[in-house]
Amino acid sequence: MDFKTRFAQFSNPCYFSRVDANHILDLHIGINELGQKSIEFRYPFTARKIKGTKSIEVSQYKNSNYNTLRFSLVEKALEDLFFKFCDDIVEKTRNLQDAALGYNAIVERFTLWKRMFVQSRDDLLSEEAIMGLMGEILYLRDVLFTKYGCCAAVEGWSGQDKTKKDFSYGNEWYETKAIHYNKTSVIISSLEQLESQNDGVLGVVLLEKMSQSYAGLTLNDLVWNVCNQISSAEHQDIFLQKVEKSGYSYNAAYDEYVFAKKSIRNFAVNATFPKMTPTSVPAGIISAKYELSLLSVADHEI
Repeated sequence: MDFKTRFAQFSNPCYFSRVDANHILDLHIGINELGQKSIEFRYPFTARKIKGTKSIEVSQYKNSNYNTLRFSLVEKALEDLFFKFCDDIVEKTRNLQDAALGYNAIVERFTLWKRMFVQSRDDLLSEEAIMGLMGEILYLRDVLFTKYGCCAAVEGWSGQDKTKKDFSYGNEWYETKAIHYNKTSVIISSLEQLESQNDGVLGVVLLEKMSQSYAGLTLNDLVWNVCNQISSAEHQDIFLQKVEKSGYSYNAAYDEYVFAKKSIRNFAVNATFPKMTPTSVPAGIISAKYELSLLSVADHEI
C-alpha cells in the first residue's frame, strides 16, 4: 500500500480515514491535532503502558464505544520510515483471525520497530562501511540462513565485534569482504582476521554501484527485508541490535547508495591458504594490514 500517496491526500488536522474496509482491524490514518502524520487502531482493548521514542509519540484514548491506540510521527526526517511502519502494521495484522488479537499484535510490531525509530543521525556510514555491512547481511541471507536456519545464523553473527570473525558456528567460521565487482583483491585488515586453529571460509560479496534510478539494493531496504525473513520476533530484535551496533540507524540518505549484487565467492581458508597471522610473521610485528589477490587463491575457491 502506498502510504506516501495516501497521506498526501490529508491537509486538515484531526481528520482520519480508514485504511482498508476489508481489513479485520479498524485501522485509520490521518493528521493529528499537531499536524503530525498518524496511524491509529480502534477497538475496546485493555490498554497497557507503551513508551514511544523521540521520533514516534504513542498515545491512547478512551472513547464511548472503543479505545484508540495512536502512533504519531514527530521527526519529519523519518517520514519514509514511518510509511514503511504503517504498511507493516497493516500487512502483518491482515490475516489475524480475531480483532481482539489486534492490540497485542500491533504493540509487538511497534516494539520491534522502535529500534529503527531512533533519532536521525548526521554521521552516516562511509560508502566503504555501507558496502561492508551490506556484504555481511547479504552473506547472512544468501548463504547462512540456508545452512544454519535464520535464528541460529543471526546468533552466530559477530562482525560488529572487530576482534572476532564475522560469523562463527561451533568450529566453523566465516570472514566476509564486500568489494566492487571489478576488483581482483581484498584487504585483510589484521593478523587475526584469518587466524584460527580450524579451517574457515573467506566469503567475498561482489557489488556494483548503480544509479539512484536503478531498482537495486539499498542498505535501508536490505536491513528491513532481511529482518522480516527472520521467523522469531526475539531474533529479529537481535538482528536489529547487531545492525545498530555496526553503526547503522535509518537515514533516507542511505537510499542514494544503490547496489546490484553480482555474485558471492567462497574460498577455503586452510593450512595452504596464503595469509599473515601472529605466528607467521617475524617477532616484533604486532599488527599488519595487507592486500590479498583473489587470483592467487583461485585454487581454494569452493
